[in-house]
Amino acid sequence: MSKPSDRTLRIILADDHPIFLIGLRVVLEQGGDAQVVAEAGSPVELNEALKSHACDVLVTDFMMPVDQQNDGLRLLERIRRDHPQLPIVVVTMLNNAGLFSSILALGVNALLSKASLAGELPAAILSIRQNKHYIADSVKQALLEAGDYGSDALVSHGQLSPKEQEVLRLLAAGRSVGEIAAQINRSKKTVSTQKVSAMRKLGLANDASLFIYLQEHGLT
Repeated sequence: MSKPSDRTLRIILADDHPIFLIGLRVVLEQGGDAQVVAEAGSPVELNEALKSHACDVLVTDFMMPVDQQNDGLRLLERIRRDHPQLPIVVVTMLNNAGLFSSILALGVNALLSKASLAGELPAAILSIRQNKHYIADSVKQALLEAGDYGSDALVSHGQLSPKEQEVLRLLAAGRSVGEIAAQINRSKKTVSTQKVSAMRKLGLANDASLFIYLQEHGLT
């Protein structure tokens, strides 16, 4: 099977604004290396699209109309549970550091602001081709201003043990804790402990700050 890096990416788009869907499609397909295979305007349509279309990437708005059983975070949580290997790009008009942290903690691969999509969506897709994460500059700035990623974290990862560095490199490559454990023949508990230990040494409080650290230090 070919890798996403050497073939046209099949993408599903989800947003409740038709005009915005058109804009997303134009941005994604103008390079000729991505194809939108389905569009959805609601969580129900998105679930149906994911069931009926094979895809390599999901690009979804965070604030689509939802029912009482599904807010944006629950929707992402369910998608991640049902499609654990699917790269997810989340776009939003919101500017809330706490919400950003919650979204990133669900294991999305990229988090973008709608205000800068024309420039950052292609960069995010390129990162996904390279099995990396991508966080928009505005999202990073919001987290910085909220204190979720302080200057104490801007230290060399050379202070980490070789095993901790290995775990961070694999996290930066888009692997989950479970996938890392299987790849390097360690238990999930051991890998999780090494991740937490590395974050503590680097002064990183949560997964959002970890993703920023990995991106800023060229590890994603």
